[in-house]
Amino acid sequence: MCKPFQYFTVLFGLSHSYAWADVQLETITVSGTQQSLSEIAQPATVLTSEALKSSSGTTLGGVLESLPGISNSSFGQGVGRPVVRGLSGSRVKMTINGQDSADVSAMSSDHAPMAEIANAKQIEVLYGPATLQFGSGAMGGVVNIVDDNFSEFEFKGVKPDFRIQTSSADQGQALSGSVIAGQGSQVFRVSGFTRSSQDFNAGHLKNNTDGLSNADSTKVANTDTQSQGGSLSANWVSDRYGYTGLALSTLNYEYAVPNPESERATIAPKQIRWDAVSAWHYLTPNIEMWKTQLSVNDYEHAESVDGDAVGFFEQDTYEIKSTLFFNDVFNWEAKVGLHISQQSLGICHDHNGCSSIANYSNDSWNGTQGANFTSFSGYQFAHDTPMPITDTLNSAAFIILNQPWQQGMLEFGARADQRIISSDPSSIRTNARQDKSYYDDQTFNTSTLSAAMTWAYHARQSVSMSLSRSQRAPDAQEMYWNGDHHATFSYQLDNPDLTEETAHTLDVTWKIFQPHYELKLAAYYYDFNDYIYNDLKSITDPFHGQAVYRHEQAPAWLSGYEATLEAPVPGLTPAWTLNMSTDYVRAQLKEGENKNLPRTPPATLTTQINWSKAHWDASGAIKAYAQQNAVAVNESETDAFLTFNAHVGYKVTLSNVPLEIRLKGTNLTNVFGQNHVSYLKEYSPVMGRNITFELASNF
Repeated sequence: MCKPFQYFTVLFGLSHSYAWADVQLETITVSGTQQSLSEIAQPATVLTSEALKSSSGTTLGGVLESLPGISNSSFGQGVGRPVVRGLSGSRVKMTINGQDSADVSAMSSDHAPMAEIANAKQIEVLYGPATLQFGSGAMGGVVNIVDDNFSEFEFKGVKPDFRIQTSSADQGQALSGSVIAGQGSQVFRVSGFTRSSQDFNAGHLKNNTDGLSNADSTKVANTDTQSQGGSLSANWVSDRYGYTGLALSTLNYEYAVPNPESERATIAPKQIRWDAVSAWHYLTPNIEMWKTQLSVNDYEHAESVDGDAVGFFEQDTYEIKSTLFFNDVFNWEAKVGLHISQQSLGICHDHNGCSSIANYSNDSWNGTQGANFTSFSGYQFAHDTPMPITDTLNSAAFIILNQPWQQGMLEFGARADQRIISSDPSSIRTNARQDKSYYDDQTFNTSTLSAAMTWAYHARQSVSMSLSRSQRAPDAQEMYWNGDHHATFSYQLDNPDLTEETAHTLDVTWKIFQPHYELKLAAYYYDFNDYIYNDLKSITDPFHGQAVYRHEQAPAWLSGYEATLEAPVPGLTPAWTLNMSTDYVRAQLKEGENKNLPRTPPATLTTQINWSKAHWDASGAIKAYAQQNAVAVNESETDAFLTFNAHVGYKVTLSNVPLEIRLKGTNLTNVFGQNHVSYLKEYSPVMGRNITFELASNF
């Protein structure tokens, strides 16, 4: 056992030796389920607006990595997609107010999630049966961002807020704000943000082999970012009958990607999003609410190398979900819904430049494989547009039942999905097309069953357990991508033979609520049939000598634990509190000589001291990352490292304007570290010492 984890064991033992003051628990509503945390059988995690204020992260993954069990699959400062319990990609569903983020971030970790946190009200991480209303295959959970675009209650007046932020390590600047205005039943909101940063400084280098192009400098090239966005919404609200609303949102990112050749590689995603919602209360005595959500998304992004646009992605997404909330179905509360979505994805790849999706539908073709394929090491490599235009139609029905019982809460869920992937080779030159049968429609039928229950003992302890059998259909890009991936400087091979993967999951959580501390222990086990993973091959591609990946399937398992402790600091006043957390995950294939799955997060341990009094609050935290030596074939190890973070905040009112001033410091000891879950860990280490100043107001 490494010393940080021995330290946790010692402190955990001490936690039982002191008589501390009561810990007050906050009542939090999970908007995605319309329930409070106490009404959900499977525990959820919610980062409230107060928690978001003290966070130093600028991306979704950067904010959530402070939570046990969650890592940040970062690509410099521009991208941060959360990895939950070692699961990533489509197994972690990203939603905004309950609707899909509709980006291509699940395709590759260098693609930024279009899920902006600048004006978020709270962020929810959900597990168990509650996830089934958001979509299929979310075995790792659902991450739901909640904002104030849609109002559920009447509001009169004007409520503005803003936030200004600067940071030292990347010369970052950020400004965000929103205004909510209402005249009772009519409520409007406008929000916006802008953010930029330069190449950031890493921590002190240990030697000349850490993967940076200049061993005498800690500057990490190609990590600058630019982003802007905004939203406008209008709502009609009745406290008695319900609400309806319409929102228009835009997002524009541009960020550089660090790489071994120090080329100027950038990605520039853009999204225009329309959302509409209607929710009507008490249509009948048994129907508490009927809620319908509609989203329309226009997404595109360009990938450039040294100023040349070498890739272009275009995706249109439509999603509609309609849910009936029953308050009494044979003494059960029930949610019954229909969920339909369609995504059309087109890709251009051309070193002469890409600005739109090509169309070669008028070229003659006899249906046989073209000549532009290279056979190498048993694989077929094509150096052209990497995948055909695909249309993915998802249709589903779901039901979620929950009921309080004498000892706690019961919850059951079921969902049936059908996915149809249609392929159109018209964007591919005829000499780079596969046989005609390669583009036949693929149909996948999946189902998920989930059950959870909570036992409560004397309001001081509770044990939650969930069991599930869940299935996930492969994504179009996992099956059909065959070509360069410039942002990861690798070659991705196709695998059209992928089938559904099935996971059997056991999750147990034990909570202790005592007058002097709160303890939460969670353990989980995932057993996968036909697990889909992106395997790094032992060959390089025949065109540029780059790394080669291919999605493969094999039986696999993942297991791990998470633990958190919250309590006053021994021997000090109640103004001082202690937070400790640790997590660990092991992920392996069931067969093979080296069974380790790639990019598995290392174990972590965080010890944080908080202080709050009157208008002041402060904290100091030490986070230890263990060495990750349980690596896959062709994967390098990462060393252990330890960071120290701190913050201090002050609240003041000037001329009736409430202000919050915060000073935050991350990696204050300026250590060098690498993020094991990142594809580019060798070229983009963690940020070095960073001081952030923030001024905010929330009326």
